[in-house]
Amino acid sequence: MSIEEIPQGADVNVIPKNEKKARELIKKLNLKQIKGISRVTFKQRGNLIYAIDSPDVYRSAAGTYVVFGEAKVDDMNQRIAEAQAQQAQQEALQKAAADAGKTEDKSPEAITADLEKASLGDKKAEDEEEDEGEIDETGLDPKDIEIVVEQTQVSRAKAVKALRNHDGDMVNAIMDLS
Repeated sequence: MSIEEIPQGADVNVIPKNEKKARELIKKLNLKQIKGISRVTFKQRGNLIYAIDSPDVYRSAAGTYVVFGEAKVDDMNQRIAEAQAQQAQQEALQKAAADAGKTEDKSPEAITADLEKASLGDKKAEDEEEDEGEIDETGLDPKDIEIVVEQTQVSRAKAVKALRNHDGDMVNAIMDLS
């Protein structure tokens, strides 16, 4: 029977030729198969672990083991990071559940009013910044200021402030304002 003739979904274990030869030699060496082992791990320096899931394990009379199976690298650091991420996610869900119980049930009108207040507050803050009057541009190139104003469509005062925050670096100032 060839591989093409095997029906889909059938549980068939195809053994490579080399592995088949090795198994025949093991039978000749009188190694006994040990049942019930679900995982074998080999540890190296630096938290490097090789793991074999569902292995075939054989034991000699002298206590030597022979293990067959697909070895995979098992990274402990990755497992620790995944565990920490899962724990943080669970804590966030618990916190969200606790916060959900504390929130007030607001009507749509109240929510709209809160949003309008917040947007008006932002506009007032922006207007106050722009109405500062004279802007100290000493130490800055006027061409740099113009380029930042053109690229970001902000006021000259904001452009000067961004350039000062980034020590005259136009690229970072533009990125900050964008």
